[in-house]
Amino acid sequence: MYVLATDRGGHLHNALMLVNQLDTQPQAIVTTYGPDIDSVRNRFKKAEVISVPHLFTWLGKKRLLNPFKMIAQFFVTFIHVLRIRPTAVISLGGTNVVFFCYWARLLGAKIYHVECMNQVVSRSITGRMLYPICEKLYVQWEDLLPKYGPKAQYAGWVL
Repeated sequence: MYVLATDRGGHLHNALMLVNQLDTQPQAIVTTYGPDIDSVRNRFKKAEVISVPHLFTWLGKKRLLNPFKMIAQFFVTFIHVLRIRPTAVISLGGTNVVFFCYWARLLGAKIYHVECMNQVVSRSITGRMLYPICEKLYVQWEDLLPKYGPKAQYAGWVL
C-alpha cells in the first residue's frame, strides 16, 4: 500500500489522475485543506483523506511562510506518519507535504516524487527538498533530467 501526498488544487487533480492510471487505491491521501477535500473523501471511501495545515499565509497577493503553521504542521505530520506507518509515499508536488515525506522516510518508507509538469528547465523547490530522500524522482521533461542526479528518471508525460 502507498500514501499519496500532494497539495490541493492542480497538484491534487494530477495526483488523482495518476491514481486512476495506476488502477489502485492508496492507503491514505495527504493534502492541505480546501473545498475539494469533501469530494475526494466521497470518491475514495477506502482511503483515509488527511488534511495538513498550510505552511503559508497570504497577505494580499504575497505568500509568506508562517512559522506558527510550520511548527503545527511539523507535529501534525509526525503524528499522522506514526499512526498510519506508510511503506511508500508518492509525492506530486507542493511544499506542504515535505514534512510528511521526511517523517515517513525516517520511519522506513520509500519516497517517490513526480516533478510537476510545469517544471521544464528548472528544479522545483519541492523537488530539491525531496531529492535527497527519494528512492526515485520522475521528471516529465527530458530537459530537466540533467538538473538532477542519478536517482532522477525521465518518465515522459506521467499524466
